[in-house]
Amino acid sequence: MTPFMLRVAEILGSEETEELPVPATRPSTYRSTGKGNDIHHAYRGLTEQLVCEVNAMLSDEDDHMTLVDDVVGNELSYSVYYRGRAAVISTIFGEGTAYGRVVADGLDSTEPVELAGPESVEALLLLLLMESDTPRHPAY
Repeated sequence: MTPFMLRVAEILGSEETEELPVPATRPSTYRSTGKGNDIHHAYRGLTEQLVCEVNAMLSDEDDHMTLVDDVVGNELSYSVYYRGRAAVISTIFGEGTAYGRVVADGLDSTEPVELAGPESVEALLLLLLMESDTPRHPAY
């Protein structure tokens, strides 16, 4: 098992309510189209891997996280859903620039923000898991 899977197992097996993780973010900035595309796809690939790891630890198949890709106009996005909560990571392209953004239940921000690094993806998924009435059971 990966360290992330062990962390998920710890949360699932605990009866205590732990402090919610806070994904690190930074103000959204404009960058080149290529750089924005690379960052978006790197986060998307990592998110898919981590969603699979979470789902491997959840015993009820009907209670899995889902990952949905979407393209609308000049916006490339993917969403992660779990028990009625969601996180949307998107990149908007236009005029030779890209603009990243993350919006999620439990992530408070009045200004546009983007993920600050790969570790933020882990924290974001743990936040969804923990804020969604986490099923408590021994993880196998």
